[in-house]
Amino acid sequence: MKSFIAIVSLALLAGCMAVTEEEKEAGRQLAGKCMQQTGTSEESVKRLRSGDTSDADDNTKCFVQCFFQGAGIVDSEGNMQEAFVTEKLANEYDRAKAEEVVQRCRNNPGANPCERSFTLLQCYVANRASLM
Repeated sequence: MKSFIAIVSLALLAGCMAVTEEEKEAGRQLAGKCMQQTGTSEESVKRLRSGDTSDADDNTKCFVQCFFQGAGIVDSEGNMQEAFVTEKLANEYDRAKAEEVVQRCRNNPGANPCERSFTLLQCYVANRASLM
């Protein structure tokens, strides 16, 4: 379950991968849970899905942490699970390109888990074109 949620997480938040209806539903359920936990608005999530990471508040950053942790992309401290993310991206894209993006984004800085997860999302959004 976590493997396809990981791909869905990136797909839903960064809008760049094809996903099945089942995967979309699992992603929606996780997103709903994280929206409730963090108090993030639907509008904020829509902005993230379109790749707009500007003006994100703390709730939105914590939404990303919740979503990514639920998908297995990051741990509870907001650190990328490199091997997991590499495998999931390599299933969808060229392995060398996937490894390159993971290398670029693996040191996601931030003062707390929410900041680190959000920085990871920003890095992925900035580098997703190199996966194609």
